[in-house]
Amino acid sequence: MKSYILFILLLIPLALPAQDVEFKATGPNSVEEGRRFQLIYRVNKAGNNLLLPELDNFNVLMGPTTSQRSQVQIINGKVSREEEYTYTYILKAKALGTFTIPAATIEVDDKKYESNTLEIKVVEAGQEPEQTPGTTNNESGAIGDDDLYITMVANKTRVYQNQPVLLTTKIYTRVNLEGISDIQHPTFRNFIAEDITGEGNIEWSLENINGRTYRVGTYNQKVIYPQTSGQLKIEPVSIEFLVRIRQTRQSNNIFDNFFDTHRTVRRTVTSKGVTLNVNSLPSPQPDNFSGVVGSVDMEVSLTKNQVKVNDGITVKTIISGTGNLKVAGEPKINIPPDFDVFDPNSTSNLSITAGGHKGSKTYEQLIIPRHSGTFEISPVEYVYFDPNLGQYRTLKSQALSIQVESNGQEATTSTEQIRGPGAANRESVKFVGKDIRYIRTGESKLQPVNTFFFGSWKFIMGYLIPLLIFIIVALIYRQKIKENANLSLKRTKQANKVARKRLKKAAHHLKSGNNEAFYEELSKGLWGYISDKLSIPLADLNLENIRQELEANGAQSDNSEKLIEIIDTCEYARYAPAGEASKKEELYQSAIEVISKLESNLKKRKTS
Repeated sequence: MKSYILFILLLIPLALPAQDVEFKATGPNSVEEGRRFQLIYRVNKAGNNLLLPELDNFNVLMGPTTSQRSQVQIINGKVSREEEYTYTYILKAKALGTFTIPAATIEVDDKKYESNTLEIKVVEAGQEPEQTPGTTNNESGAIGDDDLYITMVANKTRVYQNQPVLLTTKIYTRVNLEGISDIQHPTFRNFIAEDITGEGNIEWSLENINGRTYRVGTYNQKVIYPQTSGQLKIEPVSIEFLVRIRQTRQSNNIFDNFFDTHRTVRRTVTSKGVTLNVNSLPSPQPDNFSGVVGSVDMEVSLTKNQVKVNDGITVKTIISGTGNLKVAGEPKINIPPDFDVFDPNSTSNLSITAGGHKGSKTYEQLIIPRHSGTFEISPVEYVYFDPNLGQYRTLKSQALSIQVESNGQEATTSTEQIRGPGAANRESVKFVGKDIRYIRTGESKLQPVNTFFFGSWKFIMGYLIPLLIFIIVALIYRQKIKENANLSLKRTKQANKVARKRLKKAAHHLKSGNNEAFYEELSKGLWGYISDKLSIPLADLNLENIRQELEANGAQSDNSEKLIEIIDTCEYARYAPAGEASKKEELYQSAIEVISKLESNLKKRKTS
């Protein structure tokens, strides 16, 4: 049995297919000046004579350190093998700046291969003690504004309407981030916004700002298109981070001082808003303006220019470039009247970039000649607005000529043919004798006088019923407009509904065992209910004036006291050890009960 297994293992290399050689270099995107880092070369086949490029801006401290990894898999009788040979060098940067490490070379099977190049940014070292780059120890638990902040920056602040603007949100941190628990995006009123990058994988780099080293990551990039002119403001973005901080134990026991504890805290950071000065497009706009703001080109062509009568021809127009190409209108093509013209089909091949949509839109229009002759399609014009020049520009194609040959299937006419432009034959009358029918000669059925539908009671009711329905709908719609215009009344009516939604979230956290989130959501639900029901901003509410305002609006004193008691319990429980599940369930039911009682009391007060 052992000899059989050994025989199979010896045959595995013969059954493996040949692998393409891959030689790749990896390293950090950025490092601090004077800090050591690893430069690693990986190749998937055994090689020799690895030659490093000239590293004028770096010192080679150690290397290469070599390692080898091999793996063989047999799945459903198919044998696969993976090999990797690693060469590791330790480098240190000599000066600040952005430097390129050229390609290295290695020989594999008597052939020379080159690796990829690397670009490394060397930043100034910070003043903090030696530790993980871009992080800081925090024993007090306090996180300063300079330790964690975010920025939201537009690549241009003075633009034209519908001109693409790149909006970039970056995170600057010197603390250990565990993740993001919540984010409040701007509403982007008066804008159309599209994401370039997602909010998942963030690539981090190091930057030195005012003598301090930060880990910097691009959280999100959007392209926005302003839809109106004037000074448009974009609200700040707000992110709640989960920050892991280290706390050193203070104890008289000498062994406790060797151990550190960690805890996670929440930190909400808000960026500054962005203001854009948006200019409207110059007036008057050309009648054939396509709506495109950017830089585009046009190409117009025919699938063929020599055909026979009744053969199809496709007029193909390609609009390509960068800008708001999604809203690009179709070009207007003047087709001679001797052709049957069909509606164009459009296809898009667009991708979102920092300059807007980039790619092309293709319009294909089918035309069919009905007569022989030589025809000409006049030059196609396409008007767009160039924001770099601040003016409208017109693209103009060449005239297109079509030669149509007769195939003996042209329709005959009974009148003299009219000689049209380009020597085309157009018929004045077609199929004489077939388009006029004989007068009907059969028996006619006559009806007595006053038996027509016109003027009857059914005819009158057909007008009155829709009119009554229209009046009723108009009255209901007008009443809805009045109610929606009264924001205070609307908030008051929806207070109970909104509060119950928040309490459902609290119930979800209760079931999942997340005590802190349960008490926090329960407290938010009660505060929000009082704010909405009494039309008082949250900033103006406290436990004292809640009691006064509720009793002033007809609430019973025991309900007011019960509500304040629940809020106190939630605030205390968020920072105290968790209680029994039954007590939390009882607290949740009490909150629902007191909201129902207050809703009943306050409604009676409103109606009285």
